Amino acid sequence: MKKISALFLLLGLIISAQNNRVIYEYKFAPDSTKIDSLKTEWMYLDINKNGSKYYSKSSFESDSIVNESIKKQMAAGMKSISVSRQSNGGEINYEVEKTYPDYKTFLVSSIGNDSYKVAEDRKPDWKILQEKKKIGEFQVQKATTNFAGRNWTAWFTIEVPIQDGPYKFSGLPGLIVQIEDQTGTHKMELKGLKKIPETKTEELNTQGKDIPFTRKKPLEVNRSQYVKQLKQYQNDPVQGMREILNRPNSKVMINVNGKEISDPKDILRELEKNAKEEMQSNNNTIELIP
Repeated sequence: MKKISALFLLLGLIISAQNNRVIYEYKFAPDSTKIDSLKTEWMYLDINKNGSKYYSKSSFESDSIVNESIKKQMAAGMKSISVSRQSNGGEINYEVEKTYPDYKTFLVSSIGNDSYKVAEDRKPDWKILQEKKKIGEFQVQKATTNFAGRNWTAWFTIEVPIQDGPYKFSGLPGLIVQIEDQTGTHKMELKGLKKIPETKTEELNTQGKDIPFTRKKPLEVNRSQYVKQLKQYQNDPVQGMREILNRPNSKVMINVNGKEISDPKDILRELEKNAKEEMQSNNNTIELIP
């Protein structure tokens, strides 16, 4: 009887509330050569009557700290703005937005120093199977799809009347409780549900200053335009920073292992080295076909 009461309480929470948060545990292997070394990121799927937003808890908190620091420096009239990102700021820097009831899907992602809002022109084509089981408190049913170059197996529940899920996944007759790709290197599993107050996203006002390493208002593009920018970045990952450093009176300083670097050539060399190392060690992206 306790389980039944808990279930009705949960359904009441989801149906009556305008804003809900679904908490997923995302386990993934960034490097395809080290598939046994899974990393974990806690992801939020925030839902309101107009749509949903999927993002990293750690990255959101890191961005909030950076923005508060910048606002304080600008309020104090400082001419030079210092930006510091902590190593525990999260590895998932993209966000996924969906609109209801049409479930239009957008990827919000940064390439170098630029941010893009990418309209997704593909939708998961689900095959719903008869297999059922229980995951946690939920009765779930199996479904499969191929999306962006990966084969996925999902388990969804009709006990929660939300036809949504983590990342770009939606379109099943219920909430996705668990989804995993065929290689086992990307897996998202529901770990919590709760009601949240209505929140408004506050845009950082940089007063016209182009501050590196901060999120910019995203430029809306289609998928082919985004892929083109992505390839350009892979070929020249410091193009954006080079443009910033070439501007008159532009001064940038970075800290590498406790050493401050201000010479533009040294900055570009260090950033290019880091970017290429990161691309090499993050070769197992969630989309094999972006």
